[in-house]
Amino acid sequence: MRIFILFAFLVLYFALPGAAQVAQLQRNCGTEAYIQTLKQQNPAFEQLQQQAEQAVQQALQQQQQNGQYLRQATITIPVVFHVLYNNTTQNVSDEQLISQLNILNADFRRLNADAANTPSYFQPFAADTEIEFCLATINPSGEPTTGITRTSTTLESFNYITDDVKYSSKGGKDAWDRNLYLNIWICKIDDNIIGYATPPGAPASADGVVLDYTTVGAPPFNRFNSQFNLGRTATHEVGHWLGLRHIWGSGSTCNDSDNIPDTPNQYGENSGCPAGIRISCDDAPYGDMYQNYMDYTDDACMNLFTRGQAAYMQAVLGTSRVSIFSSPVCTGTLRADFKTAAAHDTLVAAGRTVKFSDASVGIKPASYFWEFEGGVPATSTEQNPTVLYPQPGKFDVKLTIVNGVFTSTEVKEDYIHVTVDDLIVYPNPATDYLTIEQPANILIRQVEMVSHVGKTVLTAEARNRVLRLDVRNVPAGIYFLRITSTNGTAIKKVSVVR
Repeated sequence: MRIFILFAFLVLYFALPGAAQVAQLQRNCGTEAYIQTLKQQNPAFEQLQQQAEQAVQQALQQQQQNGQYLRQATITIPVVFHVLYNNTTQNVSDEQLISQLNILNADFRRLNADAANTPSYFQPFAADTEIEFCLATINPSGEPTTGITRTSTTLESFNYITDDVKYSSKGGKDAWDRNLYLNIWICKIDDNIIGYATPPGAPASADGVVLDYTTVGAPPFNRFNSQFNLGRTATHEVGHWLGLRHIWGSGSTCNDSDNIPDTPNQYGENSGCPAGIRISCDDAPYGDMYQNYMDYTDDACMNLFTRGQAAYMQAVLGTSRVSIFSSPVCTGTLRADFKTAAAHDTLVAAGRTVKFSDASVGIKPASYFWEFEGGVPATSTEQNPTVLYPQPGKFDVKLTIVNGVFTSTEVKEDYIHVTVDDLIVYPNPATDYLTIEQPANILIRQVEMVSHVGKTVLTAEARNRVLRLDVRNVPAGIYFLRITSTNGTAIKKVSVVR
């Protein structure tokens, strides 16, 4: 009878909303395994990751040389939450998401209520990272948004290796522009993984953070019974997104490191909620910093980033993630920008047209006003105009966009380089120098100056689009220029006079 009553109680308990989660014994972050998958799937990723790391180290060295350890200006990162749900329990509430945003802000600004739990011997290392988070108010189309998307999916859960949660074609939700937003996907993750993130250098379509829905926010909005229900999984994973490694490095040895000088070297991860000083890797007298957000302890036992971690994350935001600095999607403003339809169209031959493409971000503009130096037409109010450039030269392009009280202007000087429409040689006859100018669609490789009897008197390799050939020491007479280019070989007759 007692067994039956106990069984009935357990069935009832686990049927209650928010109580169905069995507490895990240890935090299970999928970032390290996910990074290995990225390396296998994307041969260029490892090199991009190394380049991002080199840029960070250079930025940190420059900070030290300038005597500036941390920025004094707050950086605000726009966030969009993508909720993927298969049932109502997975469809977490707006209140739960806002709770998570508040936790991120408190943790990164060291305004968390449990900051007082940082041991006195680690207090001098604890830092306000000067990083904040806001919900996006503008979507990629320039329309108003709550900063939250919701997608009903037929998938009961998502695998962190296949990463399907980030692709609408696979039952997930496509990322918003990672140069303007921090994408945070909320879903049920397979294999007891509670979160994972992309480091700097990751592919744009996959860039962001993924959280298991049970870890989002804190009570009373998070109703799941787990030691990971205080929102610290997001803090941990956003730390990864900003380049931080686990505090013990990438393996259980005393020889690797997280590359942060003020985090004690420790043998491996800590779990649960340790007490007192825990020694590993000869890190006495104070032992492991298991209170750090980048360890594996329970949410209730995490409470700090260090000054070194803060400087590292700021360096990432100043290098590989610098574009998010000027993102206007939280402030509800607009920023003018443009490009050519094809990148190479900034260099064209005279008589060609250039298609311009609006690349403004923020609020969707109500009107456009373009100004084209040297172009026909000279102005346009179209969003994506086409312009003819009849004469060679280097020309400015200016775009002004307007929406209500908001105005933004972008000027790009010498943006369009218009070359001659055919290969020309001048002056002819020449006394000091011959100038050989090539059009945009031809690349000169080599020039030979040959006398009328076939003797080569000068040779030159073309390194620029305009080549000046010094003929001051060439006797007067008739010569032939043999010009080898991507268009074949051309012969030009020239005269040298004295």
